[in-house]
Amino acid sequence: MTLIETFGRNVRQARKDKGWTQEQLAFEAGVKRAYLSEVENGQRNVSLDIVEKLAKALDVSPEGLMLP
Repeated sequence: MTLIETFGRNVRQARKDKGWTQEQLAFEAGVKRAYLSEVENGQRNVSLDIVEKLAKALDVSPEGLMLP
């Protein structure tokens, strides 16, 4: 599994753990829902800015989103 796929899987799991939809997380992180879907599916290479936004919205550490 690539880092992009691991990151996407971890974002999806953290989102589900909060009971949020993709739309809710996208709103909280200030990104588009379609973009978030691509992130979660391992189809989008994200910048560090996006990693930080998603981590803050999910209330998790950025590095935690990248660990297998």
